[in-house]
Amino acid sequence: MFASRIILAAPWDRWDSVALTLAVFTMLWMFTFKLKTFYDLGYSGDLFVSVQAARSWLEGRGFLQDNCFGNVLAIHGYFFLLPLGLIAKPFGAPGLLFVLAASAGAAYFSATRILRLLGVEGLVAVIATGALLVSPLSVAFYQEAGHGFHVETLVPALCLILFYFLLRQRLIASIITALAIFSIKEDAPVAAAVVAIIAGVETWTSSPDKSAHQRLNWPAAITLFLSISAIPVLLAISWLEAPTIYARHSLDRLGVVAPGTLSNPAALLAFVVSNIGHWLGSSVVRHWLCLVLVGTFGTILLRPYYLIIGLPATVVAWLVNRNDLMWAPRFFSTEALLWCTTLIGFASIARTVSDSSKRTRTALLAIAIAIAVLSTCAQVALVPWFVRGAYLLRSTSLYSPSERREADQVFARYRQEGKPEEPVIASSMLFRYAHDRNLFWLNRLHGRPAPIWILGDSSDPYAPFRISTDTINAESGVRLDDYTVIERRGRFALFRKTD
Repeated sequence: MFASRIILAAPWDRWDSVALTLAVFTMLWMFTFKLKTFYDLGYSGDLFVSVQAARSWLEGRGFLQDNCFGNVLAIHGYFFLLPLGLIAKPFGAPGLLFVLAASAGAAYFSATRILRLLGVEGLVAVIATGALLVSPLSVAFYQEAGHGFHVETLVPALCLILFYFLLRQRLIASIITALAIFSIKEDAPVAAAVVAIIAGVETWTSSPDKSAHQRLNWPAAITLFLSISAIPVLLAISWLEAPTIYARHSLDRLGVVAPGTLSNPAALLAFVVSNIGHWLGSSVVRHWLCLVLVGTFGTILLRPYYLIIGLPATVVAWLVNRNDLMWAPRFFSTEALLWCTTLIGFASIARTVSDSSKRTRTALLAIAIAIAVLSTCAQVALVPWFVRGAYLLRSTSLYSPSERREADQVFARYRQEGKPEEPVIASSMLFRYAHDRNLFWLNRLHGRPAPIWILGDSSDPYAPFRISTDTINAESGVRLDDYTVIERRGRFALFRKTD
């Protein structure tokens, strides 16, 4: 139960075809939910920043540029957004939501294949993978309430693909997948390193009768080396970028030190090393330990040393001084750890049950089911209440159906008369109407062109973005006297700059 049995060449059979079909269903289900929330005005913020950053190089605005921060690369190494621009350019925000849904489908299929490599029967593997991906923590991770998309949310699916290739000891495929993970964000190599270590340990312990050379998983060792090397390189690339008024260097955005305290990436490493005690004793680590225990359905206890290996996943949340591990950009490395360790633990339990006597098998199954139920109940208590609505395809929109109809009627005129290149600002939950146009942020207009159009919501949930027919955030520099109200219904109003 404490070691894996790895089948390097698990043959394809009808259960893999079933898994592929269910993976497609998973993708379609998630895309439907994401698209419904998008059209229900349930998303704001980073989804639309990602659209602009992904498309910028195709629109002649340079690499990873947006109208919110400016030079995004000065903050994060979001290189993976560049190829996503080929989808975001023609399809806008729905294109990125489709990519996220496709990653969920890929996660389902990859997880099933991993279980097959670990000796789990087809039917059991298909059911177990489904249970993992519909768990409350997984649903909360992919739900991304309010934002809808971060490029970091793609990491766990890629980590499962990497884990599969590493277990099969496919060097070239592992390196290519690892490089894709590195390109997502400067701390994504942490997730790849954790997966490489897990794959290496499982390979080593699965063949105790072989020589040390044969037991060593060389692709995992090489991936670990590349992961450790990639972190300072990615931090240095970001640090060499010129910051803007809204895009400070990531080292200047940390909450545990004052801006400007850390002069370069090397200083960051020295700071972490010298403050290990403070980090390990923080509430972030305590919260994380609870999440890992619950999120793996207790299977982490079969491999408790992975708790130590996975601790680097908490560094970013500690550095920003926020106990927000459930937010996808902070949680993606932990989610990758949860999935990998859960799959390994489940495979060990399934193998032990199948090899046991009938009486022992019944007892083990009863214990496993009880632990799974308790863990699921604990996950339900840990995730926000609105996660439960995702199972029924209920969006997290704050608008009623009648309010959404009013908004569609008001801003249909902008979609018809506005030109894509004309600057436009909008209340925070109305970005959908300008997601594929020259959208600017109301609180970030310094040095930017005056908007031609204003899409206003007088009751926007984010107060600085509330716009009524006679009130707008004074710090924005926008004067409503320069605009004419050309459409208004209920809380919504459409303005156009007076000629």
